[in-house]
Amino acid sequence: MALKPITVSQLNEYLSRIVSTDPLLGNVTVKGEASGVKYHSSGHVYFAIVDEDSRLSCFLPKNYARELPFQLKDGSEVILSGGISIYKKGGSYSLYVRHIEMQGEGTLAIAFEQMKQRLDKEGLFDPAHKKPLPVFPRRIGVVTSSTGAAVRDILKTIRLRNDVVDVTIYPAPVQGEGAGDKIAQVIDMVNEKFPETEILIVGRGGGSTEDLWAFNEEAVARSIYRSAIPVVSAVGHEIDFTISDMVADVRAATPTAAAQIAVPDTGELLEEIRKRKQELLQQLQNKVMYQSLIAENLAESMRQTCLNRIDSAQQKLEAEKRLLEAHDPRAILSLGYAIAETEDGTVVTDSRQLSPDDQIRLQFRTGAAAARITEVRGDEE
Repeated sequence: MALKPITVSQLNEYLSRIVSTDPLLGNVTVKGEASGVKYHSSGHVYFAIVDEDSRLSCFLPKNYARELPFQLKDGSEVILSGGISIYKKGGSYSLYVRHIEMQGEGTLAIAFEQMKQRLDKEGLFDPAHKKPLPVFPRRIGVVTSSTGAAVRDILKTIRLRNDVVDVTIYPAPVQGEGAGDKIAQVIDMVNEKFPETEILIVGRGGGSTEDLWAFNEEAVARSIYRSAIPVVSAVGHEIDFTISDMVADVRAATPTAAAQIAVPDTGELLEEIRKRKQELLQQLQNKVMYQSLIAENLAESMRQTCLNRIDSAQQKLEAEKRLLEAHDPRAILSLGYAIAETEDGTVVTDSRQLSPDDQIRLQFRTGAAAARITEVRGDEE
């Protein structure tokens, strides 16, 4: 005989009573690795514990959270004590945690550390291998999920900062089985088929350690290392750190930060160019004014030098003129002397130049006269 149908609420209420009265489920101890830890503003802590095959949602009320001597983090291996409770509205169950014990670093954390040490010894993190990013890239590739928040943030940021760069999305799963291999394949494919790409942004948005694990896989690390195209790793939030971040040429704290690192802000560049132009114009004007002052001073100096030289020459000319005038034989004529010249114009300076009856010419200060020699005498006479 069929039972009378009941509502979903009635069924969940029944399951809740069954679970709450079960002696095992009401006081259970379970171990696993913490994942997706979230400290809520209310003071409660929401997280899950996982093992290789399963996941259990957990709730740590604030009164117990305040008593924890340590901060619960993703990857922490813990032993939890509490009771299973049914969330009637959602039909889901979780562990209501009353006590937590820390048990080592956790399997994922250990795997991370082992991978990190091995790749570091091989030189995959060596700064000498890291390539610089081009200052003004024209082609950027993005390897991430085509539907996640990361790709939206990257595209939005690039559009706001730069209107000349071309962006190509190369979709790849970013979590789950096989995600790491697929990401590595896409990075290799871009290098092979689109070598003109100048920067590759590889990453995803935030999540638990499990969610981000694809970026800790060796295949992804090696594909980034061998990439001829510079790689910017942008995985999770600022506090998240993956193997990809260590191998990449540049690590960005978030996908948005990766976009900011990859492309310059054309608006800021234009403003900087405008400022530089103004500075250069001002420097040019200052230079012209300075050189004009130098030219004016030089011209004035040259003019003064010329005037001084002219004045000096005039003074010298006047001195020479006075000297000539002082030695001009005609000047002495004003004192009553005369110049005697022979018929051929030779000035007579010695009586021996003359003979009786010679005709001479006498030059006075004013006028001249002719004369005949009647007698010639020597010095001794």
